[in-house]
Amino acid sequence: MVTRLLIDECLSPRLAGLAHSRGIEATHVNYLGLRKAPDHLLMPIIVGGDYTFVTNNRTDFIRLYRYVDLHAGLLIVVPAVAFEEQRRLLILALDAIAAAGSETTNELIEVFADGRVEMSRWPFAGENQ
Repeated sequence: MVTRLLIDECLSPRLAGLAHSRGIEATHVNYLGLRKAPDHLLMPIIVGGDYTFVTNNRTDFIRLYRYVDLHAGLLIVVPAVAFEEQRRLLILALDAIAAAGSETTNELIEVFADGRVEMSRWPFAGENQ
């Protein structure tokens, strides 16, 4: 299950408070002093901190995660939207993860504007070798 979230700067820092209200440890890159840090420099913090990373920067992080053997999950809020919609979509994603009883290790979780949540292994087995 999701136990620890790190939220990217492209999403509202208030999402950390939402996660806290659901009993999930969460922080935002801004709170760690990493605002404007290049994406590749976030990876050691994400992986080393055992964070499920929440972003809407799909293109860059799909590429970066491809080379990680073991990670705590990548949660992508697909549309670029205002806070209230980010909030709604994060709730849907967290609910879907809980309902699936799913472990987020090496999972790609994508939540779309229509409320659809898709979960799959990322990278695919053996793909990063």
